[in-house]
Amino acid sequence: MRISDNCYMVSGLSGPGHWVPIAGFVTGAEKTLVIDTGMTYMSARTIFGYAHGIRPDNEVLVAITEPHFDHIGGNCFFHEKGVDIYAHRGVNREEGLIDAAKGELNRAIENDVRREANEEEAYYLHTRVVNPNRTVKSGDVIDLGGKTVQVLETPGHTAFNLSYLVPDEKVLFCGDAIVTHYIPNLGEGGPEDWKVWLKSLDLIEEKQPDIIVPGHGDVIKGREIPRAIQRIRDMLQGAIRTGNTPD
Repeated sequence: MRISDNCYMVSGLSGPGHWVPIAGFVTGAEKTLVIDTGMTYMSARTIFGYAHGIRPDNEVLVAITEPHFDHIGGNCFFHEKGVDIYAHRGVNREEGLIDAAKGELNRAIENDVRREANEEEAYYLHTRVVNPNRTVKSGDVIDLGGKTVQVLETPGHTAFNLSYLVPDEKVLFCGDAIVTHYIPNLGEGGPEDWKVWLKSLDLIEEKQPDIIVPGHGDVIKGREIPRAIQRIRDMLQGAIRTGNTPD
């Protein structure tokens, strides 16, 4: 879905349970930046199809918001195409991650015959762990040709979360720093991490985006943005007071 002149979101990617991530991409005159690759090889192929269809002559780059598998599982597809994948220097996952994901999905299959036939393998067809081959940090700028994307460090959900701001269109891709409809996942850390997350929300507010593409849920626009940020802030502050996550 086109959300501004040169920014797009890709939603409805498959995912078991609450793992239904949002991806997106930004087009310049020369390059297209894909932000997050979905959970599987097939999800990434869908994202690439949309991005390539909009600007078929552009070079494609990938930027990752965080290390959780629902955001990086499709890296393998882009790696096959020789695409550079950018992320925080701390994003480095082990191959066993895919086995754990398959095991979790297998246990969720209710039909005994299908579970014993390992139908999770169909969902994860061709999917394997591929780590980023390029690093970015806060303050870096990715030039797409007449269009720039600024890198922001927005840790808290994990220590390695990044957001990507398209300043002239006031669009922010923030990964799981903000989610809508879903309860944010605070389970990666404790109160000190949640305090860092609050500072990341302050930074997002400071940038005053007109459109936010969250990690999960739906695009956030205009007057919805302060409410969406406050919702996450309230949950974090409640968790800090009690020491317990909302989920």
